Parts: sequence; C-alpha cells; structure tokens
Amino acid sequence: MRNLEASAVNKIGLAFILFGIWSFITLCRPQDYFAILAMVRPSLLFGLIALLAFLLGTGYRKSILRAGQFRLFLALIVIMIIGIPFSYYRSASLKEVFYYASVSMIFFVLLYHFVNTVDKLKSLLFAYCCGASIYAIYALVFGKITGERIAFGTMFDPNDIAFFIINFIAFNFMFLASKTTLLKRLIVIANIIVCLVVLFKTGSRGGFVACIALFTYLMFVRTRTVNVSFLKKAFLFFMALMVLWTISMNTERYRSILDVSTDYNVVDETGRLAIWKMGMRMMLSNPLTGVGMGRFYEGVGRDRQERGLLSWRWQAAHNSFVQIGAETGLIGFIIFILLSCRVFLIAGRTAARSRSEDLVRISEMTRAGFLGHVVSAMFLSQAYSIYWVFYIALSACLQRMLEEESA
Repeated sequence: MRNLEASAVNKIGLAFILFGIWSFITLCRPQDYFAILAMVRPSLLFGLIALLAFLLGTGYRKSILRAGQFRLFLALIVIMIIGIPFSYYRSASLKEVFYYASVSMIFFVLLYHFVNTVDKLKSLLFAYCCGASIYAIYALVFGKITGERIAFGTMFDPNDIAFFIINFIAFNFMFLASKTTLLKRLIVIANIIVCLVVLFKTGSRGGFVACIALFTYLMFVRTRTVNVSFLKKAFLFFMALMVLWTISMNTERYRSILDVSTDYNVVDETGRLAIWKMGMRMMLSNPLTGVGMGRFYEGVGRDRQERGLLSWRWQAAHNSFVQIGAETGLIGFIIFILLSCRVFLIAGRTAARSRSEDLVRISEMTRAGFLGHVVSAMFLSQAYSIYWVFYIALSACLQRMLEEESA
C-alpha cells in the first residue's frame, strides 16, 4: 500500500501539467503580452480543466483539512461571507466574495494536492521565476514610459508590476547551486538582472523598499541558499547598486523616501496616512464584520462625508493590512495576520529541520520572498492578491513535506 501511495505521489501526470499551466497563467499572466490568449480567457479555461482533472482523478489524496493554514484560510472566507449582509453594498460584496473564494480556494486545494514532492515544487518555482522575467522583458521592450515610470498592459500599474516581480525574485537564488546545470544558472542570473532593472524603472517606492528589505535579509541572515561570506555579499550588493543606478529611472521618487515631512502622503487629506487612519476607524467601528469586501473605497467617501468635507472622494487603502481590517473587521484582520506570520514560522521550521537540501533552499527563499511580499503589500491594496494565497498554500505544502519526511 505504501509503495502504491508513493508511486502515485511521485508521478508527474497530465493533471499536474494542466495545473502547472493554469497556475502559470494565473500568477505570471502571459495573456497580458499574448493578445490571442486573452481572447479565450485562458485562466478560466485552464482553471476549469485543471479542476475537472482533479475531480476525476483516482490517485492518492491527503486530506487538505489536516493543514492548519487551510483551516485558517477557510475561517477567513467564512468571516467574509458573514460580513456580506452588513456590507455598505451587499450585492457588490457578494460578487467579490464569491469570485475570490472560488478562485483562491480552488488554487489552494489544487496546489496542495498536485505539488506533493520537492521536485514538482522546484519545477513550478522555476517556471514562475521565468514567467516573471518574461513579463519584465516585455515590459522593458514594449512598455510605455510615463513620468519616467514604466507601465505595461492593462492589468498592472507600475506599482503592481513591482509587486508582482518582488514575489519571485528570491526563488531564483535556489537554482544557483553548484549541482544545477550551467544553462539553468545562466537563466536565473538573467532573470534576477532583468527583474531588478524593471522593478527600479517602475518608480515604485514600495517596491524599492521591499527590494531593499529582501536583499538586506539575504545579506545579513545566514542561509544555505546564499552561502557566502558577509564581505562577499556586501561587495556584490554594492556592485549591483552601482550598476542599477546607471539605468534610466525616476531617482527623485526614491530620494523622496528620505524626506517625507512634506510628502502629500503624510500631510494631505488624500495621502496614505490619512487614508490609513480612516481604515482603522472603519475597523474599530465595525469590529465583527467590517464594511464588506471591496467596500473600502466607499468607506473613505462616507468618512469624509460624516466629517463634513467638501470632497467625498473615494480612495483605495494602499495598505493590505488596513484594507483587510476595514473590510472584514477585527477577527478577519487577526486571521490574516496569523496566516501571514505562520508562513515565516513554517518556512523557518522546515529550513531548520528538513534533511532535504532542496526543501531547505525552498523554505529559506520562501521566507525571503514573503518578506518582500509583506513589505510591498504595506503600500498597496493587495490583501486579496493571488500571490498572498500562493504563499499561504506554499507554506501548507512545506509543512506537509516536512511531516512526511519525519514520518
């Protein structure tokens, strides 16, 4: 029986390939640069095909309900559903909750089911790294420069491009190990360079801070993935900065980080600090249900109306934590924080205890990558991002692999 289960787990079949294609389309968005793909709605098409392959499959399945991350994520979805009747706009929140819950739950379940070995996980991560790099290349070649900020496609603005890129940069370092083929090492080096160039050219200050946080972590935290001395890390980091600083980019935006005293985000009613305060008021005024999924914009308008301001302008949260707290309430906020913290804890535990060199490397870069994700998300309305769901599901896979290794 154990041999049959092991055989089913290790097999890379058609169902896994279909899920890999769907997850690549969902995360790396090739439909943004291949217009013909957008015409057939590939994410929906391959999502349904991958789900059908899962439902019709007869292989060994380990119950996902045993995964603590999935149970917590399910609780967050329940909180969102409970909040619908109390939403500022019930029908709109109903649609948003239904779409988010269906896509994210299917993604979580399929990732947990199909990605059941380290080799499968490595193959997907390499594909995602290349997908981010390909997107960056298209942005670099075909993107438009407005105000010295690069933009590409209709889905992502410059800040979103930086957020997308930062989620996958760290995983490239896994493939720089000596046992990796020379071709693959050259590919990931190119991935890192291209992604960093495009990230800096977006002019995203949140992306810039996230990038600094990620590479500072890699420089100061000793890992088996980046196993070189601190002096070598510092030298490489300095040289990379010198090279990147020579490219054409909006350096004034980055310099403004050092002096925020006159920045509109700090002093203006429409700045982020004022918006975050409004978001906190929404959460504390509606601690059990929040104002409803997708209703932060309206909550800002109502707050300004109640304070008698002439402008009742609606605005986004520009902070994922403020966004989730305002829209789902205090309980949803706590679950969101707990899920995020557990990504770091699970990845750290797996890196410390696993006997698999590859699993250790994946876990170490999961920590680094999610640090970049969290820092960037503090400046964007990305609480419901599929990339956050990806990291939550990835941590559940890491925990399962560690448990199976110890069994």
